[in-house]
Amino acid sequence: MFAKVLAWGHDLPPTAERVGRLLPIAQEPVGPSTLAARATSMAFERSGLRNEDIDFIIFATTTPDVTFPGSACFLQDQLQCGTVPALDIRAQCAGFLFALHVAERFLRAGQYRCILLAGGEVYSSMVDYERQPDVAQLFGDGAGVVILGPSGNEAGIEAVVTHADGSGHRAFWCEFPASRQHPHRVTREDFGLGRHLPRIDSQVVASFGREHLPHVVREVIERAGRRVSEIDGFVLSHVFPEVAQDAARVLGLPKESVWIPSEDYGHLGAAALPVAVSKLVETGSLGAGAVVCLAACGSGFAWGGAVLRV
Repeated sequence: MFAKVLAWGHDLPPTAERVGRLLPIAQEPVGPSTLAARATSMAFERSGLRNEDIDFIIFATTTPDVTFPGSACFLQDQLQCGTVPALDIRAQCAGFLFALHVAERFLRAGQYRCILLAGGEVYSSMVDYERQPDVAQLFGDGAGVVILGPSGNEAGIEAVVTHADGSGHRAFWCEFPASRQHPHRVTREDFGLGRHLPRIDSQVVASFGREHLPHVVREVIERAGRRVSEIDGFVLSHVFPEVAQDAARVLGLPKESVWIPSEDYGHLGAAALPVAVSKLVETGSLGAGAVVCLAACGSGFAWGGAVLRV
């Protein structure tokens, strides 16, 4: 038993100017599950599937609707999917790939027949545009989904690889609120110091990405048993678009076959890859059956890659 893609969907809020850059920014009080529900509606329309077809939901996000329960539960409720299992994945920028890895394994095992995999982020509510203009201008809001099902003798998802190195967690993190902080998850002093806001060591994060993004692309293509020339498109995600651009140059990829989500939408975290692919499918830039390589590297550090047919 293999796994294949049944449909893609995405939702991007209208663009708004923030710190001198146009970004998709939620203009209403919504969580990532709200955007993911809209993206799922698009996937349903494209595929003819309905909510009762879904038997498992996986949601990758860095910015959950609330601390708990998970955004997958919020999404399940909005879609009225009954009592199907709903699971959150926390692997930040590479979250979609980790979720894809989990979903592909479940389908190969025959555990489920129709899995909804969502990546959604609302970063605009967790950055400070006055105190953190250099950080805030990196991020946008959005959600993307893919619906996966079983395949016969041909793999639609040809390979997925995932990695993590927790020793670098302080280079790109949001420290507070924190359960390891006692007796309060965040104090007035912490808040005043901005420790509840994302912090990035730009030099370390960029250096790590430049090293690992090209490597994981080569790794997953080799795992899929393919050559670079056999890949129709590459979607490379990193919080700094220039890092993804450098990776494409190192790999010698033709410019017309490379898409970098953070160039167009700001960094969308776990939503970056599915949003980009759904948009490319919508515009016809990737036709049915096209083979695409996805790769992401970011906070955690977590990184990964996938080769699949859209």
